[in-house]
Amino acid sequence: MLLKTKANETADVMHPKPARRVRTHIGRIVYPSAFLLFTLAMWEVVPTLLAVPTIYFPSLTKVLAALLDPAALPLYLSNGWVTLSEALLGLSIGATSGFVIGIILAEVDILRRTFYPYIVAFESIPKVAIAPLLLIWFGFGIESKIVVVALLTFFPLMINTMSGFKNVDRNQIEMMRVYGATGPQIRWKLVLPSALPQILTGFEVAVVLSTLGAIVAEFVGGQNGLGVLIIQAQFQMNTPAVFALLLILGAIGVTLNLLVRTLRRRLIHWIDAEQDAYTVP
Repeated sequence: MLLKTKANETADVMHPKPARRVRTHIGRIVYPSAFLLFTLAMWEVVPTLLAVPTIYFPSLTKVLAALLDPAALPLYLSNGWVTLSEALLGLSIGATSGFVIGIILAEVDILRRTFYPYIVAFESIPKVAIAPLLLIWFGFGIESKIVVVALLTFFPLMINTMSGFKNVDRNQIEMMRVYGATGPQIRWKLVLPSALPQILTGFEVAVVLSTLGAIVAEFVGGQNGLGVLIIQAQFQMNTPAVFALLLILGAIGVTLNLLVRTLRRRLIHWIDAEQDAYTVP
């Protein structure tokens, strides 16, 4: 009887009841939405009650008016597309190169011992410090912005890929070898799936850094993009426009993050299943 009870408890943990799953999914939507509504309400009420000057902190309605201004909205959209293009192109280059080099460094010890310290040293240099050099080398167009984004997004993918490949259970590798698995089969069937959670974590960090890198590069020397518009609004003391541009950047970041999280759930669905299973009811 005791064994049957223990087995039932284990089954409930590994396969959570539908009601618990529904509560978990509802909580993921309700709590962030409630916090967002509260924040927006405070944003509207507090500056009005405290009579804060618009130049310091505008109310939500004034920010939305600047965001939906018919004269400015097309400018926001066109420059937002420029910033998004810079972020995505730089992310694709930096993430791909970081993933490939991370695998190479994990597989070849002599290369890791030779080059890894220099890669860390280079990544320790703030990209803002070398942005002027990149402008000289690549010009004031989109190329220099893509390079900055690629440099920022390279390291998270490289270090997480290398760590994921190095931390695979060696006993499982030996077991596959005993059963006659070849090297490519071991890497494809065991190593890559085991390292995938860490790789996607690095990719999630890289996505955040991609928009950051694009904006920083535009601050240093851009001709188009949301970063240029922010600088222009700052010089004009147009604080509502600055906040409106920050909202657009936040929307871009949230959208990219949701896409990455969706990809993560598709590729490593068993991780989310385990997290749901062990959620305290």
